[in-house]
Amino acid sequence: QDLAYIMYTSGSTGTPKGLMHTHHSGLSYARLSAKVYGVEPEDRLGNHSPLHFDMSTIEYLTGPLCGSTTVIIPEETTLFPVSLAELIEQERLTFWYSVPLALIQLLTQGEIERFDHRSLRWVLFGGEPFPPKHLWRLMRAWPQARFSNSYGPAEVNQCTYSHVPREDLDSSEPIPIGAVWDGAEGLIIGAQDRPVAVGETGELLIRAPTMMHAYWARPDLNQSSFLIQEPLPNFQKRFYRTGDLVRQRQDGNLQFLGRKDRQVKVRGYRVELDEVENVLGGLSGVAEAAAVAIRASDGETAIVAAISVRPEVDVDEGQVRSLTAERLPPYAVPQRIEVVERFPRTGSGKIDRRVLAEQFQQTVAGSN
Repeated sequence: QDLAYIMYTSGSTGTPKGLMHTHHSGLSYARLSAKVYGVEPEDRLGNHSPLHFDMSTIEYLTGPLCGSTTVIIPEETTLFPVSLAELIEQERLTFWYSVPLALIQLLTQGEIERFDHRSLRWVLFGGEPFPPKHLWRLMRAWPQARFSNSYGPAEVNQCTYSHVPREDLDSSEPIPIGAVWDGAEGLIIGAQDRPVAVGETGELLIRAPTMMHAYWARPDLNQSSFLIQEPLPNFQKRFYRTGDLVRQRQDGNLQFLGRKDRQVKVRGYRVELDEVENVLGGLSGVAEAAAVAIRASDGETAIVAAISVRPEVDVDEGQVRSLTAERLPPYAVPQRIEVVERFPRTGSGKIDRRVLAEQFQQTVAGSN
């Protein structure tokens, strides 16, 4: 239980917080991930993530545990999808793990049809939802590879997984985050921290051997981030509050619905910003989408959104708004949808929605 490393993450707040992981939590993750994904000594893992990002633990911990080779991808290569596609061929990578963005860029800009990627046997993605329309195209391009959705906040390394079946290649349903893996326990709770029934929405709580010890020098966060159960004398069960809203499907898989702190009220109605993003991202020609809430000029909460489009596509903003209105209730349709060339990004490559909201807010302030 000695401290092994402290990993800093800002999450959605922008304020860095240190996660104290022990030798036990790190080794538990390495053992569990090696078992779930069948990592072998012959495997070659592509390290696309920076060292400070929790996705790198599979290359830095699991790979060495299994005697595998970890190929550290140069930063300049990650910036150019064609160079990245070429590196996969040259290094004969067998394992890939990244946020969906990197895979989408490989698919849309990497000219992957030019390269031999038959060495890839397992592709993992996580950190954000993967739009099904992009995932299905990539699975067709790499028919020999297995694909898995890996879920888990950095505080617990990972806690669920879902192996994507190939028979769903035409489904428009979001990819589930799957089932809680061996050695871990999950709770889905609602009001007053009470468990919810199957099919109902609640916050996911996780107890696992891969879980961090605590936040570094943040007693306030440690108090608010854990649920303590005491089923036996002198024994405490600690569950980490992920802040993620999920629903358990009838097949037992968990469906990610969005962040608890991304639920907003517009004219008295509850709106899931992640649901708005899913609708926008599912439209033809849209590469990525992000929805945020800002304070409108009249003082009310307003939903605004930004989208990026594929280079060969000419998207009419009015048409995007019209199609969105067909799929969302009126109160959830963004008041403004802006086409952008690029999104602000966090250090791990995710869309920085906090910065995006600030940019939209400044535009509103400037127009007053």
